[in-house]
Amino acid sequence: MKSALCAMSLLAAIGAGTTTAHAASHDLATFIKEQDLDGDGKVSKDEFQRGRDAEFDRMDRNHDGVLSHDEYVGDYRERLERELAQRPESERAEERTRQMRQAEVRFGVLDSDKSGGITRAEFAATGWGMFLRHDTNHDGFVSAEDVPAKDSE
Repeated sequence: MKSALCAMSLLAAIGAGTTTAHAASHDLATFIKEQDLDGDGKVSKDEFQRGRDAEFDRMDRNHDGVLSHDEYVGDYRERLERELAQRPESERAEERTRQMRQAEVRFGVLDSDKSGGITRAEFAATGWGMFLRHDTNHDGFVSAEDVPAKDSE
């Protein structure tokens, strides 16, 4: 549990100010927008789990139950390139370098057992940490009724 909290803290520090797609956003409004699968304005635990499972399955291109470095970082690179295409050319190279460096660090953090791959359990641990961080009223849902965590302001 302690290592999962350390990993979440590091991911929060790394992710602060990023503009790329998120698996589980640090920003409450973005989290709800990205994770609200049924459009009711809130994210239930079941809904979040389904979304996380689908995200893992989508990235696990060889379907072996583990996200390799190439799968995780490659997926991130593809999403990043789509986003960078919307920016002026002059901003792309520096942002690409910065974001890809962060993707490498995130892979190392998520691979908590240092096996060279991210298991479903490792992937889930950080996601659930973010869900719990956003569910500040502890009702089992993330919604606009939750007060954003102080460290996200």
